[in-house]
Amino acid sequence: MKNNKNTLRTLGCLLLLSCTLQVQAATILRFGFAGSDSDTQSLAAKEFAQRVKDGSKGELVVRPYGNSMLGNDQAMIAGVRGGTIEMEMSGTPNFSGLTPRMSVLDLPFVFADSAHAYRVLDGEIGQKLLDDLETHNLKGLAYWEVGFRDITNSRKPVRVPEDVKGLKIRTSSNPAQIEAFRLLGANPQPLPLAELYNALEMKAVDAQEHPLSITWSSGFYEVQKYLSQTHHAYTALVLVMNKEKFDALPAEQQKLLVDAARAAGQSQRKMNAENDSKFLVELAEKGMQIEPNVDREAFRKAVSAPVREAFVKQHGSELLDAIDALR
Repeated sequence: MKNNKNTLRTLGCLLLLSCTLQVQAATILRFGFAGSDSDTQSLAAKEFAQRVKDGSKGELVVRPYGNSMLGNDQAMIAGVRGGTIEMEMSGTPNFSGLTPRMSVLDLPFVFADSAHAYRVLDGEIGQKLLDDLETHNLKGLAYWEVGFRDITNSRKPVRVPEDVKGLKIRTSSNPAQIEAFRLLGANPQPLPLAELYNALEMKAVDAQEHPLSITWSSGFYEVQKYLSQTHHAYTALVLVMNKEKFDALPAEQQKLLVDAARAAGQSQRKMNAENDSKFLVELAEKGMQIEPNVDREAFRKAVSAPVREAFVKQHGSELLDAIDALR
């Protein structure tokens, strides 16, 4: 009887040691982003984590941290570059300081529609822009999506460019977006997404411009009255990893991360497309006044040419010409 107990004890210790070794063998990849728990970013991040876990048989473990838990966008990018965070995802405007050419993706009205944006991002142009990040110790894995941006505000309906004049509007830090709203006579004020709700609630800013999914998931309908479907610019999300840590992984794990990131990104885009009509209905039910009759052509004429000219003057016309050729 005593020998049986000793045998069981030994087996238990061996099993515990085996489990401990398996846990120690797993490579943990912390993955930070700004999206809230109810946003498609979080849902797709869980899918990404599951794909990586299944594909690596548990050797790679992605741990998503949404809601800016690992810091605002710039702090997370700095963390990934420095290696204190393994992975993060931010909108393309947040990378324009490192790779100014990437700001071409954020120019107003540069994309005709979502299909045009996907052709650019998923093709040679998008890959070249991801490759530019490598000199900053960032490995670009995939493009996910923020989407086409619409203006919301707490003061008045916005239908034509003149309606934007005088609005204090939160923008990204991208110079092209800031300049576009200056051309419209607004007062653009860059702010991290994590600080935006409070700024709107305290009337530090009157307006903001995000896709429907973020307006919904961030609860901006509680502090904004009017939503205008301007679709004035498209924003992609860039999922990046610390390049040194990526390069240190076996080739099959590198491929798994890229493939899983791209597959989850495709799912996130699909979720956004399916949810947009639902979000419009729900935002209206929450009391927002939806303005679909926006003169987008007037907005385009007001901002597109000057902002494109400024980009070409600094970076040449090659990128814009290639994007236009894919319309």
